[in-house]
Amino acid sequence: MKVPALHISIQKDFKIDVRKWICINLVLIAFFDSYPVYSTIVPVRVFVYGLKFLNLYAFLMLLVKNSYRNYILAALIFPVWWAYYNEDSLLISIQLLYSGILPVLTFALLKDEERFKVAQWYIKFFIFLLTVGLPIYLLINLVDIPPLFSVQRGEAGKGRVYDNYFFFYWTRVGVKSRFSSVFDEPGVIGTIIPVILFYYRRMLSRFEFWILMISGILSLSLFFLIVFLPVIYFSNTRLLKTNQLILRLAFSTVFICMSYITFVLAARSTKNDPILSLRVYNRFEWQNDWIVGVVNNRDTRIQGFESMYQGFLSESDTDLYTGRGKDYMLKVYGGSTLSYRVFVLERGILILFYLIFLFAYFHPWRKYFIFSCISMLILMLVFFQRPMLYSLNYFLLVYVGLKLFEMQAQFNSKKLDSDNEDSTHYSISQ
Repeated sequence: MKVPALHISIQKDFKIDVRKWICINLVLIAFFDSYPVYSTIVPVRVFVYGLKFLNLYAFLMLLVKNSYRNYILAALIFPVWWAYYNEDSLLISIQLLYSGILPVLTFALLKDEERFKVAQWYIKFFIFLLTVGLPIYLLINLVDIPPLFSVQRGEAGKGRVYDNYFFFYWTRVGVKSRFSSVFDEPGVIGTIIPVILFYYRRMLSRFEFWILMISGILSLSLFFLIVFLPVIYFSNTRLLKTNQLILRLAFSTVFICMSYITFVLAARSTKNDPILSLRVYNRFEWQNDWIVGVVNNRDTRIQGFESMYQGFLSESDTDLYTGRGKDYMLKVYGGSTLSYRVFVLERGILILFYLIFLFAYFHPWRKYFIFSCISMLILMLVFFQRPMLYSLNYFLLVYVGLKLFEMQAQFNSKKLDSDNEDSTHYSISQ
C-alpha cells in the first residue's frame, strides 16, 4: 500500500514529497541523538540544530490536521518534557522542548506507514555504519594505523580524546580494543543492538543479523553479553502457540538457573585477581557469595553519591516525587553521568512511573501477554543501562517494534514474518 504524500509544486513537472523529507529529517535527528562523536564538532552541532529547526515547521504542519489517535499519542508523550525541564531557566527548558521532545511529537503525528519507514531507514543507516566500521576496527587493532585527526570532548586535560579514521570510525583513546563505530562509547551500540534484535529479528537478513552480532560482541559491552542470548531466544515469542511458549519458558527457566550458578562460580574465581576482580567480580552486588545485582559503575565512581542517594530515597518530601532539579549532579559534584539513579535523583519517581505507564500502554497485553512481560523487562534493563528511552532513537525503535504485528495484519502485502524457513523475509536493506 502506497503512503499518501503531501506534495508541493515547484515547477510544472517537479514536485517535492514533503512528508518523505520529514521522515528523512527524523532519521537524521535520531542518529545524532544516539551520541555519535560527530556531535562534538561545533559545525555539526549547528547543523543538528538546523535539522531540529526544520522539524519545528514539520511539527506545526502535522499539528494543523491529523487524526484524533495521533493527537492522543502526542498528548501522552508531552509530559515527558519534565525529564528535560530546567527549573532554573525557562529559556533552557523551551530549548530542550524544541530539541528533545518536539522530534518525538513529530514522529507521533506521522502515519503508521511513515513511522515504519523512519525505523527502517534508521536501522539501515545504523547497520551501514557498523558494516563500514568493522574493517577499520580490525585495521586499527592489527596494523595500528594512525588516525586522520583527533578531537577532545570536555575540558583540556580532563575530557575524552577521540581519534577519527576515514571519517567512518571513531575510537576513544585508551579503549581501541572495543568496537564503537561512530559513537562516543561502545556501550551505545551494545545497548541499541539488543533492542533491534528483539523487536526486528524476523526482518533482518542473515548478513544484517551477523553484522549486529559481531559488532555487539566486539563492543565488549557487559549489557550486550548478558542479554543477547535471551533476546534472540525470545524474539519470536509472538509467533509461538501456547504449548510451544510453555515449553520454551520451562526450558529457559532451567537454562537460566544453570547459567546463573555457572556464572556465579566463574565470577567468584576472579575475586582475588587484581585485574579480573575489577572487570568481573566488582561489577556485581554480592550477598552470601551469590550475585544479587549489577553495580552501576557510572555513579558508584562518584565519591559520596551512594550515601547521598540512599538518604534521598528515605526522604518523604516533594523532592522524592519531583526530584532535586535538572543538573543537580553538576552543581553538587561538578559533573554528571548516565545512570537511572541520577535520573531518579534529579527528576523524581513520578516521571519514572509515568514512563513505565507510557511504554506499558504501547504493549499488546491482550494478544501477547508473555511477549509484553519480556519486552517490559528488557526495556527496564535498557533504562538501567541508559535512561534515555524517551529520546527519539530509542522511542521510535520500541514503538514501531511493538506495532509491527498490527501493521502486518493491516497490510497483508508486506509480510514481516514467516512460519516457513523457505519464505522470503522482508529485509531492512530493501
